[in-house]
Amino acid sequence: MYPELEVFNTDVAPTGLINAAKQFLETGDPSVPRGVSVSQDIWDAESTGSNLVTDIGWNENTEKLLRFFIYLSDGNPGPVVHPHMYLVGVLNAVLSEDSKVRPEVAEAVADGIDEHHQNLEEFIEIFLNSYARSNAWDLSDPANSQEPFVNPVANLVFRNIGSRCLKDPSSLSDHSGLFGALAVHRPEITHAWAEQALSFKSWHLIATWSEIVKVSDEYDESCLTYCKNIPNDDAADAFRILTELNDVRGGKYEDVLIEAASRPQAALGHEGLELLFEKIPARVVEVMARAFEIPDAGQHTSFTNGPAYTKLFSKIRDEWDSSGASLLRNVISNYSSYQIGDLLKERLTNLKPQHYPVLRDSFLTQVEKQSPQDRIEMWRIMAETYPRACLGDFENLLKGKSKPLRELSAKVVAKERGREVFKEMEELLGSRKADSRLGAAAYFEHLSDSTAAAILKSAVEIEKSEKVRDALRKAHSACEQDSDVDSEPSAMSLQEIEAEIASLANRMKLPKCKWLNIEALPQLVTEDGTLISPKAAEFLIVKQAKHKLIEIAPDALPLLSHLERKNNAEFAINLVEGFLDSDQVAADRWALTLGGLLGDQRIIPPLLSRIQGWCENSRHKLAEYAAQAISLLPGDEPLMVLDTLATRYRSKFKNVGKACAAAFEAAAVARGITPDELGDMVVPSFEFDEDGVRTFEWEDGSISAELGPDFKLQWFDAETEKSWKSIPAFVPDEVKDEVKLLNKMIRETMKGQTARLELTLVRQRRWPVARWRELFENHPVLKSFASRLVWGIYDASGSLLRSFRRYPNGLLADAAGELEELPEKSVEIGMIHPLELDKESLDAWRAHLSRMKVKPPFPQLDRPVELLDPLHGNRKEITISRDKEVGAGTFRSRSEKRGWVRGSVIDAGGISSIYKQFPGAEIEVVLPTNNFWIGIDPMDTVELSSAYFVKEGTVERGSYEYDEPGPDDPRVLRFDQVPAVVYSETLADLKAITYQAEK
Repeated sequence: MYPELEVFNTDVAPTGLINAAKQFLETGDPSVPRGVSVSQDIWDAESTGSNLVTDIGWNENTEKLLRFFIYLSDGNPGPVVHPHMYLVGVLNAVLSEDSKVRPEVAEAVADGIDEHHQNLEEFIEIFLNSYARSNAWDLSDPANSQEPFVNPVANLVFRNIGSRCLKDPSSLSDHSGLFGALAVHRPEITHAWAEQALSFKSWHLIATWSEIVKVSDEYDESCLTYCKNIPNDDAADAFRILTELNDVRGGKYEDVLIEAASRPQAALGHEGLELLFEKIPARVVEVMARAFEIPDAGQHTSFTNGPAYTKLFSKIRDEWDSSGASLLRNVISNYSSYQIGDLLKERLTNLKPQHYPVLRDSFLTQVEKQSPQDRIEMWRIMAETYPRACLGDFENLLKGKSKPLRELSAKVVAKERGREVFKEMEELLGSRKADSRLGAAAYFEHLSDSTAAAILKSAVEIEKSEKVRDALRKAHSACEQDSDVDSEPSAMSLQEIEAEIASLANRMKLPKCKWLNIEALPQLVTEDGTLISPKAAEFLIVKQAKHKLIEIAPDALPLLSHLERKNNAEFAINLVEGFLDSDQVAADRWALTLGGLLGDQRIIPPLLSRIQGWCENSRHKLAEYAAQAISLLPGDEPLMVLDTLATRYRSKFKNVGKACAAAFEAAAVARGITPDELGDMVVPSFEFDEDGVRTFEWEDGSISAELGPDFKLQWFDAETEKSWKSIPAFVPDEVKDEVKLLNKMIRETMKGQTARLELTLVRQRRWPVARWRELFENHPVLKSFASRLVWGIYDASGSLLRSFRRYPNGLLADAAGELEELPEKSVEIGMIHPLELDKESLDAWRAHLSRMKVKPPFPQLDRPVELLDPLHGNRKEITISRDKEVGAGTFRSRSEKRGWVRGSVIDAGGISSIYKQFPGAEIEVVLPTNNFWIGIDPMDTVELSSAYFVKEGTVERGSYEYDEPGPDDPRVLRFDQVPAVVYSETLADLKAITYQAEK
């Protein structure tokens, strides 16, 4: 009866409230809403009010419902805000910067509230505390004391601001745009706010003071007093306010501004430092030395790779004897730990030995502040930058308990001191402390000096610790490889291995994991079927568990060389399943390694089913370990899985994607081909023949399956021609298990190839005819993809000659059904992009696919197309995204889904841009961002700039790299320098990403 009541979400709205609204629509009695008690969630209430003016047509009943919300608000005075939130939602929707509320509706809302609300000052206080969009106050006529704003609701708010709104200066400051009118027309409010603000500390006030001083000099003294009273912790805020004040007053307050810039917190900012260089260059190093005395001063710096900081760091050397040494000491001691690497690698690159004592002392001060894990990273940075400054410290760490620091220090000492400490390290091999002996072994391993081989061999013979003995053997092997003799280790016989296992039987300690039941594991079997001692499994696990990488442990290699997958797959599967059924502690990753070394394709589905969950629950390392374990399996199926995962996680959960891509690329390098070529090769046939048929046999019978165009299996008996839609019940369980695994792998292949082929379309990849036939015309899996896509024949210059499609029966024909014969030479085959077809051809193919009921695996001919206007060929700036704001969660989801990845991580975890690469064209597009950072709340807003095309590899990225291109950057390409497909795909992406901002 009342469609307007659809604004209420009946799932959450109180029934009494909806009934009262209906009664009010019928009677118009104000006492009805004023008597309602409301306790609904404030967000649902606000959403209801917003829906009133955005989703419902404005009419008499809509206006009545507005009055219902007004009476509901003014009839419920007091601290409970729920009844007011419906009306707050109305005002939010009208005042929103992207509001689509019609002007006449906005005016009706303002008039209705002005006429009917009896407690406007109280309501405006609640509204301002609930609404914090300071850019929604656009001025129309600043001289009009009653109607200064464009929006009539903004004027309503402006007129009804009273003393209640001054109880908390920050709540009014959230709406800095109001102060351009308040400072001129309501000085009593502005002065009262300024007086209270003197004792209030908040960054919110920066924008507010800016609005005030721009329109009136009446408040200058209050502004100066406020800035003077700002504590040192917020001196940067005072500097920003005074910069604005000084600019609008033509330099009148320059002395005050320089004094503000000299305060430590302000001086650390790039703008403050630039001013100091401009006005008091002789004092800069002295001022900055004091500034960096602040604990964690690095957290307050900005743009440290900019010209001002570059000049400052160079002055450390120039003014070493005055303040340079103090500056270096304080910079290193008080920089944020995550900035030290960038500082030493990129900024302080030319320090001399005379600077090393100060560098070392301040570095050790910084190290003491860190956690054990962060200390390792700090020492790694020093090893990469100024190892000789801390050479004595590295020699001490060589004898310490931390294995990572021992290994790092051994490498440094071996490289920097070489044989100078050879005798000292030889003596260390006889130390009573195992850690010292381990450090000496690591030194000799990195030294790789053949003269140490005999020393190490002797040390192995008398060493009692198994752990140290393993390290000595490893060092001995490295030193032997440096000798002239053939040092290839001879393979140990099975008898020798059994003897070693027997000698260690009473000393082996299995890893501590509750899920491991060693007695329940199948006994290991050699290549010829010989059972090995039950202790072999224990030996193998102990040795592999000590090796942290997902690869063969050197000590396990002799035994593994006698084992064959087929005979030991059940052992591997048992370990993998035990790990997956446990708490999946990262320390137990050895089970995944042995699964990859001894298992078969059966371990892939359970690992795949867990990888996504691990990623979503921030257990990315486990996902990486699983991918690396899959890479240890033989055959094409594991490589296909890695290729799929690399594509799936190329932007989201990038570490997992990188691990998969690295393993896949390593396999390609090993075969001497490109990753793209390997991607073509590893699509498995799953033992289907060219007709898509596979026969499953068992002792008393057989059955055949045909892989259909929909990738589903159709079952039949080749002899009787009897058929079934699903696998018959008489098929043995072991065959059913095999088919179950097959179906899982086919589904994974479909997902992976769909993503890979769409990426291939965007990249415009081509194949020689013979190779295309192998891949798409005859391959039992890919031919189904080939039949659902439109293909093009291209000449040597890349120009399209003709287009065709592969029919399911193998025939090739054009859109009209005319058969096509492929030339065997001088042409290539690729997927058609809609940009390459004229309208007539495109319509013909769309009609053909519709008539044949062919559904492409991904949008091909119907993908969005953006054409370049020839008159705009000399332009460089993609303005679709300029000044757009998008919800952070939406922005991240949409961009990552389309293959965009984040750029540099800068101050406070900010992300400076996102970008997308088009490798085939050697071009990438960069979209700079503001207010975007790691860990951003999905409900926050990301601000976007214009985007730019550049040549691939010309933009530097990394920690604190500020290298995003701008409109005048010489690296930016003109639109007519960009391939049409790259231009089209980019604009389509940006429109999709920013769509919400235009709604």
